[in-house]
Amino acid sequence: MNLWDESFWLPEGVQWKDLESTPTVQYPQAQDLTYSVLFGAVLLVLRILVESFVFLPLGYLCGWIEAKPGSGGLARRIGAHLGGGFAGKSKFKKIAETAWRCLFYVCAWTAGFFILRREAHLYDVTECWRNWPHHPISDSMWWYYIIETAFYWALLFSTVFFDIRRHDFMQMMLHHAITILLLWISFSMNMVRVGSLVLFSHDLADIFLDLGKLFNYAKWEVPLKIIFATFMVSWIVTRLIYYPVWIIQSVIFDAPEHIQKSYRWENLLQRPIVPRILALMLCSLLVLHVFWTWLIMKIALKSATQGEVNDVRESDDEDEEIENKKKD
Repeated sequence: MNLWDESFWLPEGVQWKDLESTPTVQYPQAQDLTYSVLFGAVLLVLRILVESFVFLPLGYLCGWIEAKPGSGGLARRIGAHLGGGFAGKSKFKKIAETAWRCLFYVCAWTAGFFILRREAHLYDVTECWRNWPHHPISDSMWWYYIIETAFYWALLFSTVFFDIRRHDFMQMMLHHAITILLLWISFSMNMVRVGSLVLFSHDLADIFLDLGKLFNYAKWEVPLKIIFATFMVSWIVTRLIYYPVWIIQSVIFDAPEHIQKSYRWENLLQRPIVPRILALMLCSLLVLHVFWTWLIMKIALKSATQGEVNDVRESDDEDEEIENKKKD
């Protein structure tokens, strides 16, 4: 059977031709997702340039990276970063990759806020399913979805090839792969509304997570504790309350009736098939949330008993910065 057979993806009485865009109505088209791979490559290049020409100079100004007077240290470090140092394990490498993620999440969440505040499904999750799949997509929502997907393509590639590997490497790989597949499936079958809610709610806690890491690298203890407390609240509210109680609950109990009057999740061979895969993957993300909550609780316990807030996933490798100082 053809992978794109309507019985896999669409409810009874709906065909792909019904979801073709017209001059007045735009629907998501699966082939548009090829743009996400292209933009993912663009984001990787942009990341290298930002790390080299923005984060590196800021690192010098903030005192995180030292250079001998007259040694041309900044120019030398920028050249090394562009020429292969991007894949190193220095303290700056940790700072730069964290700062890049934080910058993206701030931009993505801000964009999501201005886009979604005009959308009814932000205030009523059941709007994700009513009249599905006949949900026109705006230009702003199209760009929001494509750029978010592009970011996870870039993140998956960088995690495999040059980001510092932490103790939850496999879980992060699984998370990125599930996220990309979720975005691909939801875009292809025009379940963009629920996908946008997942993206928007997840980006918020990630801002505070990476901002906290930056404060930790800078040894700003008081701001770090404030940000860590803010992160814990945002994480619990978005990942363990809003996500399961609003989104997952709506997926399990509201979606079937709107997908098709007779639709039942347990009837595995009933069309459409793919929504069941989407629901299973959304539940899998919740399992990962529970795992990462356990890690967060370990950090919180360590902070309470030892007075330090450190990422338990960090490698114990000695900083390349320290080694360079010894060699000098």
